[in-house]
Amino acid sequence: MQIRKAPKTEAVYLRLKEKIDSGMYPAGMLPVEPELAEQLQVSRKTLRSALTRLALENYIVRIKGEGTFINRSAAEAGRILVMVRDEESITNPDRYILPGIQQEAAAMNLQADTCTCLSLTAGSAEAAVRRIMSKNYRGIISMESNFTGTEPVISILKRTGLPVLLPHAMPCDAENTPFAVMGTDYRRVMRDAIQYLAGLGHRRIAYLAFKEFRIARKDYFRLLEELGPDRDPALYFDSPSYRDHDTILTSIGKMFAGCRKPPTAVLCFSDYFALCLYEYLQAKHLNIPEDVAVLSIGGMIGCDFLSPPLSAIDFGCMEIGRLAVRTLMEMRMKNELTRPFITTPHHLTERESTRKNAIPRMPAAFLPDMEEQKNVQCC
Repeated sequence: MQIRKAPKTEAVYLRLKEKIDSGMYPAGMLPVEPELAEQLQVSRKTLRSALTRLALENYIVRIKGEGTFINRSAAEAGRILVMVRDEESITNPDRYILPGIQQEAAAMNLQADTCTCLSLTAGSAEAAVRRIMSKNYRGIISMESNFTGTEPVISILKRTGLPVLLPHAMPCDAENTPFAVMGTDYRRVMRDAIQYLAGLGHRRIAYLAFKEFRIARKDYFRLLEELGPDRDPALYFDSPSYRDHDTILTSIGKMFAGCRKPPTAVLCFSDYFALCLYEYLQAKHLNIPEDVAVLSIGGMIGCDFLSPPLSAIDFGCMEIGRLAVRTLMEMRMKNELTRPFITTPHHLTERESTRKNAIPRMPAAFLPDMEEQKNVQCC
């Protein structure tokens, strides 16, 4: 789902907004739609699109059977609550989604207040609900995910009666919470990644994973079977950590050591895994992409500034943030407390870490390892 504004609708929206800000409608009520469309010399369909956006941004209030009224309180920004996770990490998507939320909130005349789950749940649940309700929030965006359904914060947010949206979560969150959930289709991400690397000629594609977090191991191998690359179990390796540098480096070393025939490409669970892989390959005097191509999932770390620049499946965090605010306001306007799972878009950005004209050569650095590992049982 992508938000696109038609140029004519944008122009009508801006004209109406300017008229409202200048006080051109002192009575507080806009002309009826046919009259207003004639004044602006646009179709009623274009006018309705502009009015819908103004309603989302709290500039007008549309009352069925009565008319469209200017909201004189629009000069005072409405407020939404954004709950971020307590962790400070390069792998935390909050830091990349939040700017999109703040940007769209400002465009929609909203103030985005932030807090952590820890600070919200400090004290009694009743006190937490009162704190939220005292601020007159119009909705809540929570960055938390992977709920089991027993977390105290679920009850707190539900009791506010406000629409709650999880912008970067999993389908299980839609089952375990009463909230609206947006998220990435990771099976589609893995398919796109494998299909891309296979299309470049790679058959030995390794996946550096983390505890089957985004896709089950069996589903990953089903994709390999469907798309053609080798299904050697040694090419799939679970790291016991997703952010401990030394543990990830050790995992990478074990994966390469366990392969009688090394991978020509590695798909990384996250950008941080890719950073660690860059370090490992450099220490082994292996070149990217000539010896090993590298593709990351995330695209959140400034991939253009790595050497070589890192190819990545990009979640589009800024767009996720903008879409989250607009969806939350649509829910508020329609008195919705939940929605079916919303799949957010992703795209693959090719950079130098995979761009090449031929399959990588067999790295000479691996030849001794292959001799030593000839008794390792691989498919």
